[in-house]
Amino acid sequence: MTTDKNQRALTEWSALYSPGTLNLIGGRPGMGKTTVAFQLATEARQPTAYFSLKMKREQLLLCHTHGQCPEWVHIDDTMPITMEMLCSKVRQMRETYGIRWVIIDQLQLMTSSQLYPNREEEIVHIIQELKKMAVEFQVAVIVLTQLMRTVMLHDDYRPTLQDLPNWERIRQWVDDVRLLHRDDYYHIGKRDTMEVLATECGNGEIGDLKLKWLSFAVFLNMQYNIQKIGNIERLRALLAATEEEVMRIAAPFDGDVDWDRFTKDRLYRLLEIRACILNRMFELHSTEAEIRRFEHVNDALLKMMNRFHEEQRQLQKQLDTLPDIGDHRANRFHLIGEINYCHDPEDPKLFPMEEDTFYGSHWNEMLWTVSSFSRMDAHTIGGGESNHLDDGQTWAEGPLCIPQFGHLCVCYLVHALCTHLHYSIPDLLRMTTYTCERSMWELSEAEI
Repeated sequence: MTTDKNQRALTEWSALYSPGTLNLIGGRPGMGKTTVAFQLATEARQPTAYFSLKMKREQLLLCHTHGQCPEWVHIDDTMPITMEMLCSKVRQMRETYGIRWVIIDQLQLMTSSQLYPNREEEIVHIIQELKKMAVEFQVAVIVLTQLMRTVMLHDDYRPTLQDLPNWERIRQWVDDVRLLHRDDYYHIGKRDTMEVLATECGNGEIGDLKLKWLSFAVFLNMQYNIQKIGNIERLRALLAATEEEVMRIAAPFDGDVDWDRFTKDRLYRLLEIRACILNRMFELHSTEAEIRRFEHVNDALLKMMNRFHEEQRQLQKQLDTLPDIGDHRANRFHLIGEINYCHDPEDPKLFPMEEDTFYGSHWNEMLWTVSSFSRMDAHTIGGGESNHLDDGQTWAEGPLCIPQFGHLCVCYLVHALCTHLHYSIPDLLRMTTYTCERSMWELSEAEI
């Protein structure tokens, strides 16, 4: 994404973040928050602690630096992470590396070890603690945060402070807010410019900034070109060529995966392109049977999420009732839950559909590659949180935002699989086996 103009804009932007300040960068999912924040840290050359709560370190680097990490950026990909754990890590990294910036990606994925009556109260507490941490350690804290769907109600889709969740309750602790906007996010073919919108909460001397949006330029151009293709035969030929290259790189499809970073980077791009082609084919030629299958999968995954959350909550309640042992606190145990698609190439258990031959995809090999390549979980649950992600509002964004699904409330897990990972909609219809795993970690302190 870096050009001479971008470097000047990023340098100007980085001047906002002085020690002791708490700063927010807001945007809709997929707007480019992670890309911008990582590029900002790279160009500013400030000793930075980057807490990646959305993806593992390896995936973050492959997405944004082709596997190379700037020596002044120190990445921590602990998932999930509580406010208390983060503060402890910042203290240690401040002493070890002399960090001046702390970037948190993103606010909605943070938790607290304390119990609150609802998620809103927990977020307000986290914001307060982040401001205290910024002042105590004299670091600039930069928090990426997701904006509400109210952005979609604006005529020009340009975000405002009112689109920030709980803004009225947290504004007193926030020093600066910048909101991201891209026309091409909403309208294919529009100019590829990232606008960094200034707000009344912040440094008035630095107004709106514009960045040339060049990240994944080749992929984005390919994506735009695919969206313009209306010929199924052309799409099928492009899919065949893409999958042939994937199979050439990834074969054999068994055993442990041991790809170097360049191979992973190449596969990452190819799998993105493959998903884009399949989604376009589905958009052009979906059948009634496919729509019914999607409805069934969406409903089943929502029920699975809700059940898993409830089981997690009940187990956490039992852990919280354990008696104190000596100086150890009773609520020191916390559960971590993960939901993922599970693919066994020797026993794939794929759901057969009449449209299998229409797409012409090598479903078994491709799903094995996607599941092996994924370095982040489809869904992670920390502690005993309720399923606040599925609140009756649709997660139909990106490839899921098509007329065929206009009557559905798309659940978060479907959204995660088809937008955060590399599964296409036709993949989702054939996937049947999921794992729900739990592990427990202990947080305890001792003074001697």
